Amino acid sequence: MYVQVVYLEVQPELLDTFLTEVTANVLESRKEPGVERFDLLQQADTPHRFMLYEVYRTESDLESHRQTAHFRRWLENGVPTLTGERVRVLYRRVL
Repeated sequence: MYVQVVYLEVQPELLDTFLTEVTANVLESRKEPGVERFDLLQQADTPHRFMLYEVYRTESDLESHRQTAHFRRWLENGVPTLTGERVRVLYRRVL
């Protein structure tokens, strides 16, 4: 199991656009054969901060995800709604 956690901060005035784009990416990502989980979480006390929790069967499944049309759309239309850098942290299951 290979897990990627991505922390996102959205420009407040672009929140609606972000939600449209991230929803499309999440829903399509969940259909990928190598994806076990793909969740979007919103920070309770700061509603323009989000976290993507992505679980892949293998590291190559994550690489395959990055080649999809919906991921490219996310890069083109979703990422520009963010402020600052996306913070990505990768994990491997130990137990």
